[in-house]
This record gives sequence, C-alpha cells and structure tokens, in this order.
Amino acid sequence: MKKLRWLLATLTALTMFAAGCGDDDETVTLTFGAVPAENAQEISDYVTPQIIADELGVEIEFIQAADYAGVIEGTIAEEVDIASFGGFSYVIATGAGADLDVAGLWASDTPDGYGDYRSYLITQVGSDVNTVDDLRGKKVCFVDPGSTSGFLFPSALLLAAGIDPSETSTDIEATFAGGHDASALAVANGDCDAGFAYDTMVTEQLIESGDIAGVIDEVEDETVNGDVAEIRIIDKSAPIAAPPLAVGNWLPEDMKEEIIEIVTTKVNVDWAVENGYCDSVDDCPLSDGPFWGYLAGDDAYFDPIRELCELTGSAKCQAD
Repeated sequence: MKKLRWLLATLTALTMFAAGCGDDDETVTLTFGAVPAENAQEISDYVTPQIIADELGVEIEFIQAADYAGVIEGTIAEEVDIASFGGFSYVIATGAGADLDVAGLWASDTPDGYGDYRSYLITQVGSDVNTVDDLRGKKVCFVDPGSTSGFLFPSALLLAAGIDPSETSTDIEATFAGGHDASALAVANGDCDAGFAYDTMVTEQLIESGDIAGVIDEVEDETVNGDVAEIRIIDKSAPIAAPPLAVGNWLPEDMKEEIIEIVTTKVNVDWAVENGYCDSVDDCPLSDGPFWGYLAGDDAYFDPIRELCELTGSAKCQAD
C-alpha cells in the first residue's frame, strides 16, 4: 500500500508538470528522510523540508529515521524521495541499488566551499586510554554502522593500528550508540571507555546545549573550558567528504531538476533569513551542526569513500 501511494504520487506529479497545471484538490506528497542527528525535537524544527515544499508547491512528509538503515532502505525501495545522508550512508544506498542524484553538498559556514569535517576519538578526562593502541580490550562507542564519521573513518583509524573494529571484534568491545551526541555522552558518563563523534558535536554542540561542560583537545588547539572538561580528544581522522542531500531519479525529471535548483539556490541561511524562514543568521535550523546551505555537486565526489570501503574491506559498505 505504501509503495502504491508513492507510485500514485509520482504519476500525479508527472501529469501536473506535463500539463503545466493540475487539479487544485490534488496534492503531491514527497517524503524527506534524514539519518539520525541529535534529539528529535531539534530535528523537527528544521526548515529545509518546508522551503522545498513551499517553493515546489507540494507537501513534504518529514521522517526522522531511527537508524541509518531506515533512510538507506527507504531510498532503495523508492519510498524516500529526498534524503539527507552522510557520505558513507549515501555510498551504501547507491551501491545497493538506490537510484539517486546529488541535489546538493553541505557547506558548513559560508558558500565558499564544501563543508568537510572530521571524526574525533574521545575519552574521559583521567582515562588510561591515550592512543588508538590503548583501545585494545576497551568498550568503544561508535555511532551507527552506516555513519561516515561515526564508523567508516574510525574503522580505518583502528585498522591502521591493527585493531579489528567490527561488531564481532575480539580486540575491542564495539557498541553502537545510535547518534553522535549519544556516543559522546556515553564516553562522558563512563558507559564507554572511548568513542567517536563528528568534530563540532564534541567542541561546540554538546557544550552549547549544556550536556557537557568542556573538552580538552590533546591533538590541536580546540580546547574549550579545559578546567571543567569531562572529555579529551586524543585523535582525529582525515578530512571527510561533505554530506549530501540526495533526490530520487524516479521522480519526474522536471520535478527533480527543480528540487536541485531550490536546494542549491534557496536552502541556505542567507536566503532563509531574507525570506522569513529564520529570525537570524545565528538562529537558522536548516540542518544539524554548523551549516550555511547546499552547493552543487555530483556523485563522483564520493569516490574517495568508495575507495576507503575497498581499503577497509568493511562489510558495512553493503546494505543488509
């Protein structure tokens, strides 16, 4: 029934776009799916789906998946029409048959370039875990099997040290926390000996939300409130490709191209403030984390992640 609903929605959209008009009583509904980020309340405030809906003249059903697999499987089944991915989950989805196009690539702070980011390895202040080698025999928190900065890049870091990062590893006790915030907080609370989360989750978001008081950076110079810090950064990954917003190629071509145009020209802080979607540049919930908007990009941008999949031999590079 659900599949039929989306086929009917697509047929309706095709008819409307071909004719240049439609019955006012008929409303096209698209699904916008997002991989887990922070808490559901903050995610529900995101205005990106609303901008797309208003500019496209459709309704959008926003779905916050419980895990990365939910969005991956939704795009494979053509039941999620627009998807906010991490780079790794996008690669998993397209590798498993999801027929997707890149609608835009994440720009963090300005429109001057893609928002590359990194994965941070963290431990508690006072922990005897000081290097990747010290993870042997420890309980290590990852985010999700489909997370780029919460599993794929951490896996590469551990494999380089000769440590098996898999769920069946006998080198470590691997556990998946479900979100970057959950992984970092599990470390802060002592539920994991060490863990991984993306950079600004550790150095900005959890501190600004009051969930942690501070962090000590032992790699570079990102220490915040070091005298009251609960966690330490002891290693950092190589730069990671910016996350994509993807759109299904099963949508009518005119609709798909219009979505890409909206995403790359209007889903950004400047436009959102100017058009009343946000009160200010500093308070504009378009997405999770530091985010200016989306820039144009294509599928080839994610080839380095595909190469890392081959290098690590990770079974997670394939959807279940």
